[in-house]
Amino acid sequence: MGTNNKSKNIILKIIPGLLLILFSILLFIYYPKTTSQSQVKETTHKYVSAINVDLKKNKHDSLFKKVKSRPKDNRVSLEKKAKKKINYKSSVPYKVKINRAENFVMIYGIDIHGKYKIPYKCFICSSAKNIKNTLLGDYRLNDRYRWHQMVDGSFAQYAIRFYDKLMLHSVPYYRQAPNSLEVDEYNKLGHFASLGCIRMRVSDIKWIYKHCNYGTEIKIYDKKGEKPPIPYEKPQRLDKKDTKSSWDPTDPDKKNPWKE
Repeated sequence: MGTNNKSKNIILKIIPGLLLILFSILLFIYYPKTTSQSQVKETTHKYVSAINVDLKKNKHDSLFKKVKSRPKDNRVSLEKKAKKKINYKSSVPYKVKINRAENFVMIYGIDIHGKYKIPYKCFICSSAKNIKNTLLGDYRLNDRYRWHQMVDGSFAQYAIRFYDKLMLHSVPYYRQAPNSLEVDEYNKLGHFASLGCIRMRVSDIKWIYKHCNYGTEIKIYDKKGEKPPIPYEKPQRLDKKDTKSSWDPTDPDKKNPWKE
């Protein structure tokens, strides 16, 4: 009996120790694995999320740059390519075509076959408030004036007559002075605004005044929804409270405050 009791006492003392050792072994095997997996999962999730955010950001930046730079890049590139194809041996190398319905002016260059089929430049414009006052048809550029007083008493730079009192010219001024621009009228570029003439930015009409000779053909037509083969540069909107806005921002005059 004494021996049995002694054996039971020994077993009772050993069992807690064995259980403690077994628990320690299980804890050692299981806990690091669980911790490692959770850490890996958390780290992976953060890493993938960061990649997704970066990819979205890069994609957005890339699209933004393309949208913002594409019109100018295309315009410059297309103009350079077109210029090489124009036959400058012709006495009248250009033809002016104006889409009255969409308010843009296209300049076409002549090819070696004598056809005006080379799209070269495009300018935004404003035709008549009452669209019928800007006459459709085929005309030729003739009389031109560095400054000219219009029928409503306003003044315009680089006025070029093409039919009777109808002209291509700058946005109107209050006086015969480049610092007296009618700001509200400038902000109407791209919309119907004139009494019948075609209004343009100073830099654009000056280009025509300088490069399109007497006798240059001009065609005025309607084609709603037409997109020009070369994009035009959109004018900045002027704030009447800004003193610089009394000038056309594109005017090459050395005194133009926009050039400071």
